[in-house]
Formats: sequence, structure tokens, C-alpha cells
Amino acid sequence: MEKQWHLLNPDPEIIRSLSHQLPCSPLIARLLAIRGIRSKVQAIRFLDPSLSSLTSPLELAGMEEAVQRIQRALVNDEKILVFGDYDADGITATAALTAFLRRCGAQVSYYIPHRIVDGYGLGSDFIKNRAITAGVDLIITADCGSDSNDAVSLARQAGIHTIVTDHHPVARLPGDAIAVINPTRPECHAHLAHLAGVGVAFYLIIALRTHLRKTGIWKYRREPNLKQLCDLVAVGTIADVAPLISENRVLTTAGLQQINQGARPGIAELMRMSGSTDTPTDAEAIAFRLAPRLNAAGRLVHARMACELLLTENRQKAAHLAKALCRLNNRRQSMEHDLLELIQDRLTRSPDQMDRPVLMIDGNHWHEGILGIVASRLTRQFNRPAVVISSRNGMGKGSARSIDGIDLSAALKQCSDLLDRFGGHPLAAGLSLHTSNIAAFKSRLELVVGQMTADRDVQPTLSIDAHVPLDHITPELMNNLERLEPFGQGNPYPLFMDTGVRVHDSKTVGDRHRRMVLESGSGNGGRYPAIQFNATGEQLQMDQIKRIAYRPQWNYWNGRKSLQLLVEETDPGS
Repeated sequence: MEKQWHLLNPDPEIIRSLSHQLPCSPLIARLLAIRGIRSKVQAIRFLDPSLSSLTSPLELAGMEEAVQRIQRALVNDEKILVFGDYDADGITATAALTAFLRRCGAQVSYYIPHRIVDGYGLGSDFIKNRAITAGVDLIITADCGSDSNDAVSLARQAGIHTIVTDHHPVARLPGDAIAVINPTRPECHAHLAHLAGVGVAFYLIIALRTHLRKTGIWKYRREPNLKQLCDLVAVGTIADVAPLISENRVLTTAGLQQINQGARPGIAELMRMSGSTDTPTDAEAIAFRLAPRLNAAGRLVHARMACELLLTENRQKAAHLAKALCRLNNRRQSMEHDLLELIQDRLTRSPDQMDRPVLMIDGNHWHEGILGIVASRLTRQFNRPAVVISSRNGMGKGSARSIDGIDLSAALKQCSDLLDRFGGHPLAAGLSLHTSNIAAFKSRLELVVGQMTADRDVQPTLSIDAHVPLDHITPELMNNLERLEPFGQGNPYPLFMDTGVRVHDSKTVGDRHRRMVLESGSGNGGRYPAIQFNATGEQLQMDQIKRIAYRPQWNYWNGRKSLQLLVEETDPGS
């Protein structure tokens, strides 16, 4: 779908003020202003994120009750069980809590449910069949539990206490929990709703370490350096597409430093086997190399494999697990490709579906572990919400993805009477329903989303940060741009444009990628290597480009780095 180009227009006075006060170039000041930076103080916090600036964990509702209960469990040598979710956010949260509690000398184990056999979240069956029989005294959830009212009540009746750490908004919290640490709960005023599940778990760890310091526990054992857990926080935060702002920016920056030091064997081995040996690990590498491989375990087999990778200190074991995850990820990619082709063929044969405000596709016995990825691809391809449902034994389980401006969780609430269960975020959700309700659900959801988009331009927009001629891209500028990292959700990599660009020495790489040498429209004669992925037939041939949207980047090869332009969009003109 053709995108509408939009050159952003920040306040010129703010740009002048920031450029003078910092000082910095007008371009960097412009990029800061676009990212909501209005003052010198805000700019310094953004450019130099520090762990000392984190909001106090005691501002989170339920934190005091949680740390006191965990201390009691430590003193009495009670059995603690960390119960996590099976995605990368939940896996990293589980690993962080388990690792820290082990350092505290706790009698701790962890459990991550099987996606298909157990389903999502803490359920009553787990309490009856596992927690009670195992003699668990305290359950701490990781990235789940806010909607597990029945399970928490059943556990309480059996004498098992529960502490919930989560970030998913729900209508009714489990009243029988000892504490619910969830920054999205209405009575929590900590302004930390942007935290991922692993971020919430890490905040519990911070509070617990401080509380235990007062009790004198660290006189008898070495006090953990919590920065060493920030790598897990960074991975989970980026994998969950949480906005890289405020605390998330601070924690992710610290985590990337840990990862690039190769401190955790599991992450180091997984990055090595994913082909990232020459390139420093950044947020993009986590999002596209590390996170998919961690998620592959929970999608296709069991997430415990990924959690063990993150917890092990043995390099040989880490290498073995990393290799297995890479194989699983290859299998996942193949399955995803096949299902996407099947769905796209169905859409081609039913073009009327393309006129509807939401794409909803269902089929029998599709693997539930890849539904979310396929829904994401459909959403990006067609710029509208997508729901993919797999049916078996009279029940359908689905994953839904949305686009900016369409709150998927709000839409599903208006269909709640047709759903057996649902939950998630404005842009991503999961659901289950009886297959007999699928047709009615589709009609209702199309109506609801249609009302949401009635006054909305659904044409995708390409937001351009600045008009920067290609010959303005220098190593000095690249070094300044690096100060804005980590890039991701909420802080996208800067996107520039140039006009009247000429193409030299073009060649096709693979099926649809184009390597080029570009000459700026400014006429200064400089030439710059560039690559455009997934180019169309017309884009593969053009030698004159009316305007180009691009991101400058470093290209690492054989231990050296050089400037390269990543071409996002081209407009050939008439």
C-alpha cells in the first residue's frame, strides 16, 4: 500500500533553545524536539540515561507487602515458585526473578506453561495438579496473573500465597493475592505503565534487595549487582515492543552494555549463532535475532528451553541450547511462510475481504504458536488489524494485531460476550472462543473497528524526521546519532529524506534486495553505498529517484565499519 510522506514539523523555538543550551547541532536538537524533549534537563536525562534516575520501586502499589512476604519465605525456608509466561518478556522476567532468589539462598523453582497443553496464564488446574502436590508455599507470577482470580483464590484456600507481577491491564484484579504489582492498575500512581513484564519483575527485585539489606542478609552472602540482570530486562523489554522511553530507556541502555560485554553465556552464544559476531548488539539485533529465537521455544515446543539458556552459567550447555533454539527458529520461519502463503492465496480468491476494516481469517489445526507472527505480517502488509484463529475440538484460539490509533483491547471488550477469554494490549491480544461464535464475532468486530476508523485516514504515513542531503551524512553525524540510541518503539531510528537522487552501480541481491551507489541531489558529487530490502519490480530498475526516505547506518564487515544507507521508501516521480 502506497504511503503518505509527512515531514515532521517541530517547534523552531525549541530547536534553537536546545541547540544553544546543550550545545548540539540543529539536526540533533530537531530530533530531540520530535521525541518530546523540551528542556535542557530533559535532554540530558535522555542523552545520558542513568540507573540512578529510576523511579523508586516503592511507588508501585503492593510493593511493600510483596517484599515483606518474600522475606518471610526466605527466613522460613519456604518453597517459592516463579510462574512465568511463555513469550520472551515472560521468560526473561522468570529468569531474572529465579536468578535473584537463588542468590538470596531461596528454595526456588520456576514453571512456564506449555502454550497448547496448558494455555496462557496461571490456571486452577496448575494449582490443583502441581502447586499443591509440590508443597509450594508462595507463588510469584512473572508477566501474568492479573486476571487469574480463580487460581489465586484456590491457592489461598490451599494455604498458598500469591504475589502477582504483571503489566497487562485487566478489569478485576485477584483480591486474594498478597500483592498485585501492576503499574496499569487504576490505584497505582507510579507512572510506570510503560514497563514490560520483565521491568515490573526487576522493580520487585530492586525493592527486595534494598529491603533485605536492612535485615542484614548481605552480611552473610555477597550482595548481587543488579546491573548484571539488566541484560534480561533489555531483551524482554525490546521483545515485548515496549516503548524505549524513561525507565525502559535507562534499563535497556544498561542491559545492552552487559550484553556487549558477553557476560551471560546464553545470550552470548545465541548472538554468536545468529550471525552477529562482527556487529555490536543493539536494540534491532535483539528484536530481529535474539527475541525470535527465544520465542521459538515457547511457540513450537516449550519455553523452559529458553529460560534454561538464560539461567545457565555453563558455556557448553549454553552452546547446546542456543543451537537447538536456532533450529527451532528455522522451523518456525518455514511454518510461518507456509501459513502466510495459504492465507494470502485465500485473500486473493476472496478480494471482498480487503474492503473490510479488519482482516479475520480462521482455519483448522493451524499451529497456535505462529498465529501472532502471521497476524503481525498481515497487519503490516495491509495496514489494518488482523485476527488469525486456529480451530480444533470445537474451540478456536487466536492472535490479533492492530495498527496505531485502533485500540484492539477496547474493540475486543465490545465483543466479550462472544469470547471465552481474551487479553492483551491496544496493539496485540490473544483470544479464545467456541467455533460456533466465530461468524458472529467476525461480524461484531468488523462493526466495532469500522466505527473506530470511520473518521480516520487508513492510508499509512511515512513520518520523516528531516530533509538531509546524502552528502551531509558523515562519521561525526553518525556518532551524534548514536547518542539517541537505543532505537525502537517510542524512539524510532531517525528517518531522513533527500530529493533528486541518482543511482549508480545497481545490482539485485537475492530475489528482491537492491544494492546501489547513490549520488545526492545536492550536486556535490559524493557517492554513498545503499541497500533497499524487498524492492518492487519498478524500484529494482529506477536510476533517477524523485525523493528517497533513508536511514544512515554503520555496516560492519571483517572487523571494519563503513557508512551505508538503508533505503526505506522511494518515489520515482512522474
